[in-house]
Amino acid sequence: MNRLLLSSIVTAAALLFTSASALAGTGGTDPDKPPPSGEQSGGTGYGAPLVTLPGKPRLSAQKLSSSTVKAGSRAGLVLRITRPKGTSAQVKIAIARKGGKTINFSPGRITTNRSQLIRLPALAAGSYRVTVSVFGATATEVARGGAMELTVKPKSTSKPKPTTPAPPAPTSGVFPVRGAYSLGGAGARFGAGRTGHTHEGQDIVGNSGLAIVAPLAGEVRYVAYQASGAGRYIILRANNGWDMMFAHCQYASAAVKAGERVNAGQQLCLLGSTGDSSGPHLHFEIWPDGWRDSPGTRPVDPLAQLKKWAAK
Repeated sequence: MNRLLLSSIVTAAALLFTSASALAGTGGTDPDKPPPSGEQSGGTGYGAPLVTLPGKPRLSAQKLSSSTVKAGSRAGLVLRITRPKGTSAQVKIAIARKGGKTINFSPGRITTNRSQLIRLPALAAGSYRVTVSVFGATATEVARGGAMELTVKPKSTSKPKPTTPAPPAPTSGVFPVRGAYSLGGAGARFGAGRTGHTHEGQDIVGNSGLAIVAPLAGEVRYVAYQASGAGRYIILRANNGWDMMFAHCQYASAAVKAGERVNAGQQLCLLGSTGDSSGPHLHFEIWPDGWRDSPGTRPVDPLAQLKKWAAK
């Protein structure tokens, strides 16, 4: 081997040794050698599992403010979404009507870590199941709550207020008080104010003990007593279908009993002041459609009829 070739081999070997030493000194990694066990290369190793950062939302509370609403009203839904490292989360709500279609409602992003009130859309009458889904960073990262039952009732139709029927045409008969009487002032009239109600008849003031008689022939329906109101009273159903009330009769003065037939002018009781009464008088009522037989029945002003009977 000639001297020139030997010199070249020695020089190349020295260069290789120097490069390896420099590489080891800089902390580098030999690309042809894997790092020792447990040694980190400064990055994620190929094939190692990715670490999910904290912050996935969690549905910590859900409640309907009311499980029953009326049609046209918007039900309230209270949500609380917990998210350790996040200020909001995407929410979607499925409102499934039993036997019908599902409404997908999205209120958008909801502030996390505090309770939020969401108004659902106005719904038609029916039964619904409401399900909440909360999305994190991706559309597949979902926290879903349990189904809540919601009932939507039909709108209530307001019932017409009972109207006072027009007084029937005066008919011939007998004035119910025998003796001197007075029809009193405004406070004795039909419709006058009373505590908690209005006056439903006409007061006829007279001396205690005057005879109270049947204005028309008919049948006695009730002979009864009401301590806080009518006192001793009688209900008479006339042959023309009217019910008439005679209230505040003297104690133990009833001359008839329930079911008994009476003629016009026949004595029923004596004028008194029993029950809620400030003095002797007859409280007289006319009910053309029956005395409290149904919620729709109402009394009428008997004054015109009393005046016709008095004129005879």
